[in-house]
Amino acid sequence: MDLNELLGRFLLLFFSILVLYFFSNRKDNATINPLMVIVGLCTFSLCYLFTKIEIGVGIGFGLFAIFSILRFRTQSFTVNAIIFLFATITLSILDIMYPFEKIELLLFFQLIIIGFYVLASIIVNKKASKYLNSVDVKISLDENFSLNSEYIRKTIQQQIKIEEFDFRIVLINTATNEIDLLVFY
Repeated sequence: MDLNELLGRFLLLFFSILVLYFFSNRKDNATINPLMVIVGLCTFSLCYLFTKIEIGVGIGFGLFAIFSILRFRTQSFTVNAIIFLFATITLSILDIMYPFEKIELLLFFQLIIIGFYVLASIIVNKKASKYLNSVDVKISLDENFSLNSEYIRKTIQQQIKIEEFDFRIVLINTATNEIDLLVFY
């Protein structure tokens, strides 16, 4: 594999991951950290290394163990983030390992994976993000408090004086008698 072929494969992966990243971050309240893109690029680099040296099946099990540890030792990932990671890892392995003589099949698989990902993203999200900003809000719990959505909505409107917004309950803290909310506006 010469440098031009390697650069071409890398650019194909890079732009594929950028498309996936763009369509992964269309939801209001769940975004993927941009550093997760590095997972696909690292997998690409590792697979390139594995094609250049003699290794056994143990490396594959080792990678599986590393990803398992990441899953159980770090914060929980959203379904969106896990699908993004799996797609970027798959694309990176395809881009580096697929024979260059069959580049049209590689491009076909790339387009199919990206196409399904984009289509599913559009179907799930139905539209681009409506709310571009978010703010953390605390609401005090009093004796009249209710977890009713309308009651919470009215309380938020009293505090931040906006009409059109959405919210998500982050934490109900009974020790301090507060509810932490994330408000999208």
